[in-house]
Amino acid sequence: MSILVVAIIAGAVATALSGAAAWLMWRRTEDADRQLVKRITRLPFRAKLRLALAMTRDRRVPLAVRGIPPGLILYLSIPIDIIPDFIPVLGHVDDVIILVIGIGLLLRFTPRAVLEEHVASFEVAS
Repeated sequence: MSILVVAIIAGAVATALSGAAAWLMWRRTEDADRQLVKRITRLPFRAKLRLALAMTRDRRVPLAVRGIPPGLILYLSIPIDIIPDFIPVLGHVDDVIILVIGIGLLLRFTPRAVLEEHVASFEVAS
């Protein structure tokens, strides 16, 4: 078995596990959290980027959580992936799953009041 086949299989397994984790995280969220996620998804793209930047600068957010947005941007900008992007469909699905998990962690571990405050300020500005 060639290294490429092993890498593809390992990437597919990692993608499936990440997808299952993202699905479980969404199923366990409360209705208020889902409404907050929907409010965030309604923001324009630039407002979402400014929201991520504001979250990284806010000292009320735990330090490890403040590292998630830069980590996601770094992961998505580096050409090394779990599954290479030249593999049809799976190459991009792993990026989406990592993004969903990162956003889920950011939303879960950010203090609710801080997140509400930032989202409300960007809803008014949009």
